[in-house]
Order: sequence, then structure tokens, then C-alpha cells
Amino acid sequence: MSDLIPKLDISYLIVKALNGELEGTEEQKLKEWLDESEENKVLYLRVQMRKNRDQRLEVIRKLNKREAWKRIDHGTREHKYFIFKWIYRGVAVAIPMILLFSLYYNKLDRIDRELVKQEQREIHPGEMKAELILANGQCLVLDARKENSIESELEGVRILKENRGIRYECEDLEREIPFHELRVPRGGEYSITLEDGTEVYFNSETKFRYPVKFGERERKVFLEGEAYFKVKREENRPFSVEMGGNCIEVLGTEFNVRYYPEENKQITTLVSGKVKFISEGNKSLVLSPGEQAVLTHEGILSCTSVDVTLYTAWKDGNFVFRKQRLEEVLKTLARWYDVDVFYEDVSRKDVEFTGNIERFERFEEIIDLLRMTGDTDFEVKGKNIFVRCK
Repeated sequence: MSDLIPKLDISYLIVKALNGELEGTEEQKLKEWLDESEENKVLYLRVQMRKNRDQRLEVIRKLNKREAWKRIDHGTREHKYFIFKWIYRGVAVAIPMILLFSLYYNKLDRIDRELVKQEQREIHPGEMKAELILANGQCLVLDARKENSIESELEGVRILKENRGIRYECEDLEREIPFHELRVPRGGEYSITLEDGTEVYFNSETKFRYPVKFGERERKVFLEGEAYFKVKREENRPFSVEMGGNCIEVLGTEFNVRYYPEENKQITTLVSGKVKFISEGNKSLVLSPGEQAVLTHEGILSCTSVDVTLYTAWKDGNFVFRKQRLEEVLKTLARWYDVDVFYEDVSRKDVEFTGNIERFERFEEIIDLLRMTGDTDFEVKGKNIFVRCK
């Protein structure tokens, strides 16, 4: 019996693989099972190709029956002589078999529940959430659904919870000024009011490192992701944002910054005031309101006039797209709704999309809107989106 239970666990590993939840040695165990025979590989592919829970469960049930009877038949043949010779040993054989099938059907029930969980995963819009990493390594979970305040005293540093985020208040610090880091996950957004009064709004999948109190000569922060800044004006203390070795210098202004390393470009869009963009290679340009600086991974720095709403609407609860490639649209939506996108037809990446979408719209309604782009179709499986031609 102990030899059969790991065999039945293969079904559970298959379900976890479909959910993308394999951990530790589980992936290696599944690979070893696949390598045992071509039959195993074919069966695994059949499970992957089934479109709904019932069809997948039926294939897995057949797998379990096959493995169960294979092992039971082997065990029965080994003990056949002894069963006929010693009747009372039939009890010893029957009891383990009863226990075996009890475990077997419990395993099926567990697999059934996992398949239901996979098929019924709902796609929700993002929400106010983040993690705050303190200088001592302590992690505070910031969740708008929790009513308790995270107000705390940290040797002269106060962190107060507000409606859309947190606010810092600091006394004069005689010791070395500590840095904190805010991490906003996929499907999240958050905001901070720094100790100088500067307000920063963060989009999904963003990291922000900053001192709890700025020095006398400069105000410098570090960003990876996307954020909207409303910088408190101070003539004698310029504010700067560093992104992957490049820097934005400001005195007092509002601007949007987007820097996701996988996108191979940095975008700074100025709403009001004036900023200076300085690249790692010492190339620089000064932006006026309504202008945008783009630095490519090849080091090309350019400036153009844009409609700033296209790049700042996310802060106010909207997505605005104007003749934007579908690949870029889906990257933006994937971060907010925490989904993964797969292209069965790569030509769909270049389809152009124009539209205004509320940031908290149901994902199914957004997919219906995207289908109106023409001959592009979308299939939603759990939290995976498959893009193809109609």
C-alpha cells in the first residue's frame, strides 16, 4: 500500500502543475514520472488539452484507476499462493486493500477540489496593498481592508496610515538616517506622503526606496516600476528620482515616471513645473509641461509632446489607450489584474487598440471590449489569457 500512495500523488502533482503551484521536489517527481514511459507523457498532454474541469477530472480518474489496479494486481499475484494456503491471511490482504481504496477516493476528492479551484479562479481588479520593509528588515503588510492603524514610533519616526496610503512625520535625527522600501505587488497600488510633504502614487509591480527623513542639501529617492510624483517645492533642496542609474532632478512639480526593466525603456511625462532628465551617459534634456522624455536601452534619449492623460489616468482610476499596440495594453492590464498573457498568434501583438477603461471594471467586460478590435479572440482559463485569431 505504501508503494501505491506515491503513484496516486501523481494526480495531485498534475493538478498543481496546471495551477503553476509546484514546490520544492514536486517538479522533479513529476518529471521522473513523465520520463517513465511515453504513455505517461501522452496522458499528461491529454489533461492539459482538456478545456474544462469535468474533462480533466475524467482523464485523471482513469490515470488513478490504471495505477491502482496495476499495483493491486501485482500485489495480488505475489500473494496468491499464500492466500489459498492460509485462508486467514485473506483478512490481512483485504484490510489494506479497503484502506487503500478509502485513501484512493479521498485523493480523488482532493484532486476534484483542486480542479474546481483552478477553473473557478476569479480575476479581480487591483486594490490598495503593499509591503513596507523597514531598515531593520521588519516587513509590515499594508492592506486597506484592515481597519487597524499602523501608526508607530521608531526612534523619532512616525508612520501614520491614511485613506490611500501612509504618511511620514520625523523629528530631527542625530543618528544615521534609515531607509525604508515600499513594494507594491501585481494587482496593487499605494501612496506615500514623504516627510517633506511630497506625495507619491504607485502603480502595480513597483519598488520605491527612500530615506525616512531627507538631508539638508538634497532629497533623493530610488524607483523601479511606475509612480506619479507631486513634489513639494523647496528652492534649496532639489528633489531627484534615480532609476537604474539615470536621474530626474526637480524643484517642485508633478510628473509621471515609468521604469519597468523588462520594457527596455524609461518614460518621464511632465504635467506641471519643470524637470531635468539626466542619463547614465550624461545625456540630458529639460522638459516643459506636456512633454515626455524616453530613454531606450540602447541609450537613445528623445523628447516629444504628448497628451499627458494617456500616461497619468491610472492614478485617477482609468486606463486610456490611443492607437496603442495590444501587447502594451495587455502588459498594463496584466499587472493590474495579476494575470498572465500567452500569444498563440504573435501577430496579434501589433493590433492597435483605442479605448477608455475604468480601472476597477470587471475583467470579463474588458475582454469583451478588446474583442471589438476585430479578428482577435481571447480565451480566459483561470488567470491565464490566450490570444489568437478568430
